[in-house]
Amino acid sequence: MRSHSAMLSTVVHARAGSPPRGVEDLSGDGEDDLDRESLILAGQALTWQSAFSSGTLTAIPLSRTSALLVRHDGDTGPEQWHDRFVLGLVHRMKGELSIATVTARLLAQAAGGDSGDDAELLASAIDGFAGLLGDLDETRTSEGLAEQMVRDVLDTHSALLNGLVHQQLSVRQHEEFTIHTIRSASSHLTRSELERLGRQVGLPWPALPRNGVGRDLGMARWRSLMQSQRHQMWCRVEKNVLVTELWLRAPEDRSG
Repeated sequence: MRSHSAMLSTVVHARAGSPPRGVEDLSGDGEDDLDRESLILAGQALTWQSAFSSGTLTAIPLSRTSALLVRHDGDTGPEQWHDRFVLGLVHRMKGELSIATVTARLLAQAAGGDSGDDAELLASAIDGFAGLLGDLDETRTSEGLAEQMVRDVLDTHSALLNGLVHQQLSVRQHEEFTIHTIRSASSHLTRSELERLGRQVGLPWPALPRNGVGRDLGMARWRSLMQSQRHQMWCRVEKNVLVTELWLRAPEDRSG
């Protein structure tokens, strides 16, 4: 049996043939003996449908149910990648900057004319920056981060299900994690439809569908933070309920 330390690359599969609901649903390919942290890394790559790295390991999604786990030389140093990006706000900053830049150009072109719409767009950009300042205040504490993440899951569920009969939030402790469980019930969607929507929880979605550009990216804006701090997100379906769990590490354990 090859040891984990000797492993250069291996494929991790979700045993049930559907996206993993938790680390227990995952197993390595062939004779590779993978530890729990490696399986979690692969599971997060599948949850977010994006490459996920930790230390010398990188997990790359191959499909909805399998990921390639690769060991490489040297630590990935996620703190070198993210800087302010780990706050999950840079996406929105870029968007607001783009709106402000384009609007300023439009206003210059429309000098002397009717620039009411352009002024309204500029005001929207300013409001967006005000919102960012509020978010920065909230994210100074771990409690603020958790509240924002939970709020984004609630909003994402509402947008995806397009009509809820019930939403419930519960919180529990498990070892070094605080687990936030969000349950959203639907009366009109089938289990297969909910499973399909559950695969989209970590993907960007427009909050303002009328113009195709959203003020928020939903949970997608937190992917980088989740990676660098080794948090976890898992999704599953229970009857007619879409369930998302956020496993957030306690502040004193995040640097470990």
